[in-house]
Amino acid sequence: MEQLIQHYPWLRSLWTVWFFLLFVGVITWVMWPSRRQQWRKLGNIPLHDGGTNRLRSKRN
Repeated sequence: MEQLIQHYPWLRSLWTVWFFLLFVGVITWVMWPSRRQQWRKLGNIPLHDGGTNRLRSKRN
């Protein structure tokens, strides 16, 4: 147990580095030029008008 306590600061730094690399990897994957257009299209979904398939409110 004492060995774990002695290595705690090093393990904590390693955990921070691991999450930083994971974050950079996800951002790189999303912003890769071949995927960028797909994510932009998906990001615009809330802005599209539903057209004739929209549910209509029953208010008078």
